[in-house]
Amino acid sequence: MNGDEQEKRLLEKAKSLLSEAAENLDSQTKRRLERIRLDALSSAEAKEARFFPRPRWVTAGAFAAAGMAAVAVFFWLRTSTGDFPDKHIEDFEMITSTENMDLYENLDFYRWLATKENGT
Repeated sequence: MNGDEQEKRLLEKAKSLLSEAAENLDSQTKRRLERIRLDALSSAEAKEARFFPRPRWVTAGAFAAAGMAAVAVFFWLRTSTGDFPDKHIEDFEMITSTENMDLYENLDFYRWLATKENGT
């Protein structure tokens, strides 16, 4: 007998015991359970009466989206300081020019060549 068959037998036994116990309840307990059931159903109907019910995660998601929007607006509206390096202002023209781009494309080669020529 494998585990699935044992589990099925256990479930069937538990179901039959619970059904038998429910049938043997006294009348006062049955009335009380029926009243509790009706109260639960009426409260569930009252909750569904709202026009647009929303789950809790929607509210949390709305707060998260509002926070992200506030951060995005903050960074969008923040002005940059515009600090340019004034120590090497003579290099600014060289960096912004479009001439001699092959020097920058082969910069690793020129560094290697400089180390070989200096013998380091």
